[in-house]
Amino acid sequence: MKKHRRRPRKNTPHLVKVLDVSTGRPLGRVVDITADGMMLVAENKFEIGTLISVRVILPVMVQARTDVHLEAKAVWCKQDSNPQYYKVGFQFENLSGDDGFLLEDVMQKFNLVG
Repeated sequence: MKKHRRRPRKNTPHLVKVLDVSTGRPLGRVVDITADGMMLVAENKFEIGTLISVRVILPVMVQARTDVHLEAKAVWCKQDSNPQYYKVGFQFENLSGDDGFLLEDVMQKFNLVG
């Protein structure tokens, strides 16, 4: 598999949940993240190319916010070692400058910068 990642991903030991903005339902838990994308462990399979609006619940308040809203595109999906779950790679799309800085702040705060 070709490497398309521009930054090294960092595993997060913190519980970071991701919700579907349109339904408010949980999509999964962040396993690793960069300012460009994230990997989730999810109960549902995602088709490659699926674009979804997500709300990432931050583990602490950063810049007076506890969440960030993003557009994320599924770029790969495979079954987890636990067959009840899937690992899904998402690329962030149309990330605003403010949200990009917020995400970078979170990554700095939790030493998630490679």
